Amino acid sequence: MGRKTLLFLSAADCRTCTWQNGKLSKAECFADNPGGHEQFTAFLQTHRDPAYLLTDLVEEDFRQETVPHLRGSERTGLIQRKLEQYYRSTPFRLATTLQRRKDARRDDDMLFSALTNPALITPWLNIMLAHNIPLAGIYSLPNISAALVQDIPDGCLLLLSWEKNAGLRQSYFDAKLLRFSRLTPMSENAIFGATAGTEAGRTLQYLKNLSLLPPAQALNVTIICHENDRGELETHLNDDSDMHYNYLDIQELGRHIGSKTIYLDSDATPLFLHLLAVRSPRSNYATAEHTHFLRIWQLRRSLFGLSAALLIAGLLWTAANIREYFVLEHEELAVKEQILHLTQQTRQIIQSFPVTPVSATDMKTAVILSGNLDNISPQPQMIFDGVAKTLNIFPSIRIDKLSWQTSPTEQGGASVATPRGNTVAIILPQVILLSGELVEFTGGYRAALNYLERFRQALIKRGYKATALTLPLDVSPQGSIAADTGDCSTKPAQFSLRILRQAEI
Repeated sequence: MGRKTLLFLSAADCRTCTWQNGKLSKAECFADNPGGHEQFTAFLQTHRDPAYLLTDLVEEDFRQETVPHLRGSERTGLIQRKLEQYYRSTPFRLATTLQRRKDARRDDDMLFSALTNPALITPWLNIMLAHNIPLAGIYSLPNISAALVQDIPDGCLLLLSWEKNAGLRQSYFDAKLLRFSRLTPMSENAIFGATAGTEAGRTLQYLKNLSLLPPAQALNVTIICHENDRGELETHLNDDSDMHYNYLDIQELGRHIGSKTIYLDSDATPLFLHLLAVRSPRSNYATAEHTHFLRIWQLRRSLFGLSAALLIAGLLWTAANIREYFVLEHEELAVKEQILHLTQQTRQIIQSFPVTPVSATDMKTAVILSGNLDNISPQPQMIFDGVAKTLNIFPSIRIDKLSWQTSPTEQGGASVATPRGNTVAIILPQVILLSGELVEFTGGYRAALNYLERFRQALIKRGYKATALTLPLDVSPQGSIAADTGDCSTKPAQFSLRILRQAEI
C-alpha cells in the first residue's frame, strides 16, 4: 500500500505519524499554539502524502431519530434540515442510516452526529488547506471502531478503550451498529481499572434512561487492553446481573487487522491509527471543500499512470517496429542476393548465345516476310479445300490427275512493303490443273456438258477462276460434232479444267 500521513487530534495537541505497509513511524507532537502550528507547517513541507485526520474529542454529539423513508432530493432535503436543526454552528456533521424498521410504516433509524466545537479542528485544517495537502477525510474514533466489533456476537455491546492523550472512550453498539459514544478525560494518576468500572456504570444508567438498552438486558462491556493490565482490570471489575466484562488483547487485535506495531501498554491510539489506514470508512465529517486537493492528487496520479501506460505501450510498439525492421532488412538482403544470382545467370545465358551481325530491325523484317511467305505458299490442304468440297457435291466426276503450281505470270499478284520501305512482289496465284471423266456416261453429251458447267460455276462461287481446257465434246468452231450413232461403243466423257486460286494474306 502507498504511504499515508495519519493525524490524531485531541483537545490538547495534534500527533502525526507516517504509515506504510502496516508500520507506523514514531509520532511527532504539536501543541495547539502558534509555536506548535509553525512546527506543524514545517512537518507538512516534507509530508505531501494523503492525510487522514482522526479526532477523539469530548465535543462529539450523537442523536438517534426515526425519520420517514424517502428517496432522492426529498431525502437529501430532510437530512439537511435535521443537521441544520441539531448542528447549525459546525460544518463537521454526519448522518448515518442505521436500519429500516420492519413495522407498517418502515421508517428509517438515523444517527446524526457532529464535532460540535469546530475551533479545535479549524486551525489544523486551515494549515493543511493552505499548503494543498490532499486530505482524505476527517474521522472520529467511534466512527472507525465499528470494524472491531463485527466478529463479536454480543448484541448490546459497550466497547471501552483507553487513549493516552485523550482519555477513556466508550462506544455503544446495538446489532453491531454505533448508537452512542462518550469520552471521559483521565488524569495521569487515574487508575485504569477503577475509572473503567465507574464510567461503565454511568454509561449503563444513561443507556437505560434513554431506553437504548432493552429491559432486563445485560450490558456486555468489552475492554481493549494489554495483557499486563488485564489483572488490574479483573481486580476492579466484577460481573453482575447488569454488566458482563470481556477483554480483547491489544496485541492479538493488532495482528488480526494486520498491524506490525509492538504495543507496550493499553494505549489504543496506534491501534486505531492503523485501523484508519487500512479500513477508513467512506462517510466522514469532511466536506467536498476539505477534500478538494485529494481529488486533484488522485487525478494527477491517474494522469501519471496513464502516461506511464502510454510510455510502456510506445516502447513496446517501438520495439516491435525495430524487430520488424530487422526482419525486413534480412529479407531485403536475401532478395538482393537472389536478384544478383539471377542477374549473373542471365549474363551467362546471354554470353552463351551465338553472335550474329544481323540487326534487330532486319530480324523483325525477316519474321514479317516469313509470315507473308506462309500465306504465299500455303499448304495443299488450304489450296484444295474448296475444290474438295465442290467435288463432294458432284459425285459423277472422277479425278484422274490433279496438279498445282505457282504462276508468276498470272495477273492478280500483289506486293508487300518491308519495314525499311522496300517493296517486294511476293503474293502469287496458285494454278490447279484438274483432269478426269464422268462416270456412267451413256453418250448424252448435252447432259454431260451441262453437268460440267454446273461444276465450273460452283468453283467460281467458291472464289476460284475455272476455265475448261478440254470437254467430252469439242463445241468450238474448229471442232467436229458429228458422231457415229451406229457405233455402240461409247467413248469416256473426259475433260480437263484450269483452276486459278488467289493466295490470301
